[in-house]
Amino acid sequence: MLKKVNRLKKRYQFNYVYKAGSHFYGSHLILYVTPSKTKNIKVGFAVTKKIGHAVKRNLVKRRLREIVYFEISKLKQNYNIIVVAKDSALQASFTDLQSDFHKLITKADLINNEKVS
Repeated sequence: MLKKVNRLKKRYQFNYVYKAGSHFYGSHLILYVTPSKTKNIKVGFAVTKKIGHAVKRNLVKRRLREIVYFEISKLKQNYNIIVVAKDSALQASFTDLQSDFHKLITKADLINNEKVS
């Protein structure tokens, strides 16, 4: 589970990222990214009712949260990110979603390449 400091929760936070952020499209996901004033990376998830009823939406959200949980240590700080699931995300396997997310963060240049000594 993501730490509280790493979560986008409020409506105004989501609206800011949607309006001011850059977007990157993948086959199953859309990534909205904007620089942040805080030193922590914050991630939010959006899964629409087009995906299906609550059980299906929650399944997709659980998969996305798990993917981000393992990738968050590799990401640059000072960014707000929203991960939006497309309709095809429900039929996609976990590894498909994982590879799509990795392609998007690479395209958005969010991977931290600093060497820690």
